[in-house]
Amino acid sequence: MPFDRLYVKIKCPMCEGTRIFQHCGHHNPNNVFEWKSCPYCDPNGHQLIEASYNAIAEYFDQLDEDTKRALLKKIAPKSFDI
Repeated sequence: MPFDRLYVKIKCPMCEGTRIFQHCGHHNPNNVFEWKSCPYCDPNGHQLIEASYNAIAEYFDQLDEDTKRALLKKIAPKSFDI
C-alpha cells in the first residue's frame, strides 16, 4: 500500500459487516453460518478505501483548533511552525 495516500475504514457494503455474502451462492442457504467469508472485506467486516480530498477537508473542518494544529504538526513537522 502506498504511504502517500490516506485510507478510510468503512463497513463492507456487500455483506453489511456481517461477513455473510448475501448476493450470490457464497454460503450454504440451509446453514448460513457454514461459509462465514465475504470475499470483499477483512475478518472484522471492514474495507479500506482511499479517502477523497473532500472527505479529508470535511474531517479537518469538524475538528477543534487545538486538535487540528496538533494533527497538522504531526503531518508536516518541519514546515508547520506554531
